[in-house]
Amino acid sequence: MKLRRFLPEGVEAVRATLPQIEKTGDLSLASALVTDDNLTEEIAELDDINLDAGKVFPTTFAFCEYFDSIIHDHNPQAYREDVGFWTWLAFVYLPQLIKTKDGNIQMGAMPRLIFEVSSHVNAHRHLLAFPYFLYAAYRTEPELTRAVLLHPINLVSDLVEQIIARQYILQNQAYLQALNKLYLRKDASGLKKGAGGDGPGAIRRFVAMIDQFGMTRDFHSKNDAEQFMALLPQEFNRFKDEQ
Repeated sequence: MKLRRFLPEGVEAVRATLPQIEKTGDLSLASALVTDDNLTEEIAELDDINLDAGKVFPTTFAFCEYFDSIIHDHNPQAYREDVGFWTWLAFVYLPQLIKTKDGNIQMGAMPRLIFEVSSHVNAHRHLLAFPYFLYAAYRTEPELTRAVLLHPINLVSDLVEQIIARQYILQNQAYLQALNKLYLRKDASGLKKGAGGDGPGAIRRFVAMIDQFGMTRDFHSKNDAEQFMALLPQEFNRFKDEQ
């Protein structure tokens, strides 16, 4: 499938259609919109890319790996504020982005799917745009983002919720490396049990320690992660020791 973007009227059609899909469960309403020539346009400069619309992503990290592999030669930063593009991409993969409860579709808040770039808070809520640009920021060492992005593609983990608006964490290699070392399973297949929440050594305590240490110490490179972790209180040992 060629990459497209929703025109402004297409974005409005998405906004009107999401409640219908949630009510009826008819996902064909979404597939009809993404190919509608009256609501979308092809992106000429990306004409050589063929998107695998049927590809399944077990995690958000997997989506970012795939998407970067097909777009990285085309200056993806040019689409950082492209509302129509990211909203279209979310609708292509909508069957994977919805949530279900008791067999019923739950869309959740619209900014999860409609890219609201003008809102600093809501822009971070988009299930594809925010994760991808975090991944792309560390393109030379994408593994730094694994703990943050290793969650089901239709969910935002508590780990992400705690740092999503804290750019000083996301822009710091030491903190990202520490997140990986503390909370990733040894085989990197998922997060360790108890990583989320406010339990001893969990992510909310991690953020509190960053705020506390940041008053007197600077950590920047990923090599500083060990120094940061050495300062953590004993409550974090359960994650250091757990494999």
